[in-house]
Amino acid sequence: MLLFRFPGQDIVSKSGYFKEVHDVISQGFIISDFNHQSRYVFVEVEESFNYEQEHHSPFCISKEDYLNQANQIVSLLKGSSMEKLVYSRIKAENLPISGKTLFERLEAEYPKAFVYYFNDPILGEWIGASPEILIKGTNSSFESMSLAGTKKAVDETPWGIKELEEQDFVSQFLRETLIKHGVVDFQTDGPKTVIAGPLAHLRTDFQWNSTMAQAWEIAKDLHPTPAVSGTPRDKALAWIQSEEKHGRQFYAGIIGSMDEHQVNLYVNLRCAQIQSEQIYLYVGGGFTADSIPEKEWEETENKSRTLLNLL
Repeated sequence: MLLFRFPGQDIVSKSGYFKEVHDVISQGFIISDFNHQSRYVFVEVEESFNYEQEHHSPFCISKEDYLNQANQIVSLLKGSSMEKLVYSRIKAENLPISGKTLFERLEAEYPKAFVYYFNDPILGEWIGASPEILIKGTNSSFESMSLAGTKKAVDETPWGIKELEEQDFVSQFLRETLIKHGVVDFQTDGPKTVIAGPLAHLRTDFQWNSTMAQAWEIAKDLHPTPAVSGTPRDKALAWIQSEEKHGRQFYAGIIGSMDEHQVNLYVNLRCAQIQSEQIYLYVGGGFTADSIPEKEWEETENKSRTLLNLL
């Protein structure tokens, strides 16, 4: 089963399964893991699947261990060329309702987010509500965004230097990627404050004209953005691969749909894996040399409320 809804559109419901693909994805509903090692396209079939593959529970770090590693990250950033590092964790909670019911609540509560739910015999059961467009457009007109910097939606204090730097890292990366692909005539709007459920973010919007083929190449180059990895990206990705004690799986991967005429791809944020009556929420935060570990923990707690508030 697959359910999804793009902002401003109707809910789409499909029966079928995800099939792994190794070539360039040209059309359909797609999902990739964070590392681009696995990519899947949804295949529609009428029959339903009644079997489930066993999935192991993901690793959930304790707060004490998280803070210890967070302090090490801050020390690393103060003494290296890395300017930003996104450190994630998994939070486990009991799930008193079905995944499908949670999707219905997400769809109603977050009209400006891309929301989805699927239960697949191989990939398992996942749900999410992402505010972050990777790339979106039709034919020749496209858009993307840099979304970095987070605080509670009710917090009316000015943005701090740490959050403004996070936003600038991602915006600069997006500019450089567009220029690399020959797109020099693009428009920007921001940074501005946007509300996403219980959170406020800093966002800068980008718009440009290009071909569909070029847009897909840009999307592949953009992901994973510094908003979900760090700066410089290569060093941050190497640290994540080496030091995070859990696999990110589909968290912060690519999800959405595309065909020859339209692309609608999001970064898979505010997502969770469901196993029986447990929900495992994937949350992360951007560290800089000015980060305070306790506040970074609080940020991940706040991000988990996107789903948990609806339980």
